[in-house]
Amino acid sequence: MASLKLSNYQARIFIPIVVLIWGFVIFLSFFHYYRSVNYKRSILKANIDLITNRVVESFESDDMVAANKFLGWIDTYYTTTDLDDVSVAVFDTQNETKVASAGFQLPMPNISELKRRGEFSTSDIDVLNEDGTPIDLGDRELFYYRTRSTADGKYLVQTVMPLTAMSAQSIAYSPVFIITIVIVAIVLTFIIYFFTAHLAKNITALRDFVDHAVAEKDTIPVEDFSNDELGDISRKIVELHIERVKAMNTLEHEHQIALKVTEEKSQMKRQLTDNINHELKTPIGIVKGYIDTLLENPDIDADTRNHFLSKSAIQINRLSTMLNDISTITRLEESASTIPTEKIDFQEVVFTTANDIVESGINKNMEFVYDIPFDTFIRGNFNLLGSVISNLAKNAANYSEGTEMGVKLINKNKNFYTFSFYDNGKGVDPTHLPHLFDRFYRVDSGRSRKNGGTGLGLPIVKSSILTLGGTISVRNRKGGGLEYLFTLPVWHD
Repeated sequence: MASLKLSNYQARIFIPIVVLIWGFVIFLSFFHYYRSVNYKRSILKANIDLITNRVVESFESDDMVAANKFLGWIDTYYTTTDLDDVSVAVFDTQNETKVASAGFQLPMPNISELKRRGEFSTSDIDVLNEDGTPIDLGDRELFYYRTRSTADGKYLVQTVMPLTAMSAQSIAYSPVFIITIVIVAIVLTFIIYFFTAHLAKNITALRDFVDHAVAEKDTIPVEDFSNDELGDISRKIVELHIERVKAMNTLEHEHQIALKVTEEKSQMKRQLTDNINHELKTPIGIVKGYIDTLLENPDIDADTRNHFLSKSAIQINRLSTMLNDISTITRLEESASTIPTEKIDFQEVVFTTANDIVESGINKNMEFVYDIPFDTFIRGNFNLLGSVISNLAKNAANYSEGTEMGVKLINKNKNFYTFSFYDNGKGVDPTHLPHLFDRFYRVDSGRSRKNGGTGLGLPIVKSSILTLGGTISVRNRKGGGLEYLFTLPVWHD
């Protein structure tokens, strides 16, 4: 036990239980000892009383032959038993003489004193001999003394039992019971120790877990729990805590992402507002300059007046187009979920838009071709897709300096069609490619404004494709020009 160590928690459980167990063992041992010894002494005394009563009954019947026979039987029967040294003497109280005896012989007692004291039993005899001296048992102690008279008082029976080795052994306490319960108590002590150690291990592990959790440490010692119900419950608690921490971290991460997205949106709105202000200032400034010039020079000639008015009209048209484009891209971003989609044959969209492009002259001197199979059914919006093709065609006609533009189907899988819109022009420097879909971005700012561009055509194209659930990217073609690769979702009935 010296090598066994108790933790604080184990000690608070182990010590009180062990104290109760050993206290009960000690109490039970003393109780059993006194009860067992007293019981054995009472049995031996009862046997002596039985002998005394049988002798009295024999003399009360005046059958002296039977009485003497019984006394002889006592000498024979109780030999080598715990009553081997019992002494029985019968006295005639009238003549004060001994009339019969069995067992070892004792000196003649004081009959008058016995008659005076009457019938009694004791283990503490002071004076019994005629001369008033205590009864002499040699080197032995007196165990029990009993006297009883016959009913007529004629005879008095004296029974004396010394404490012999055999009688002492018969009433001696057997330590088997105490040894047994001590062994049981020792076993229980070890069992309780290991049980409380096992319990304390789980409680200590839980306490360590709580300390880790309070300290917000990342490492939680789950493997320290035992493989039982309490360990399983402890592991479940730890797992719930870990899941809670993960959920909190996820929420915090999502919160940070949301904050970042909100900040990016705010930044984009600020940038958009700045870009709009910048883009609006130019046409407004030009128009204001022409009008101020006309107002300050009322006598200006008609040709100059018409020139200024025509220039102002161009800027106003450009301003109107820009405002329409801003309204379109805002509607796409803020109301994307409200734009209706339906089953559309993309071949029909391209066919109709190609005719409009050629008739309106948007393609200028470039040829518009397409290769879209019939029954290319997509989930989309007819007007929005027509606007995508028109904006791509207008961008190619204004900036590619090529001779041909077109759109074709290049791939299909279970969920998406992949299309290519291309031109055979000069393309752009690779450094500009990542920014072509940025709002108000121009590869050549002066040339773009000269061509009437607002810088919002390609951003509208990207927003339209994303709104319909597709993707879009741009790259330079190997043979020259730009190629826009965009996907549109397949219609599923």
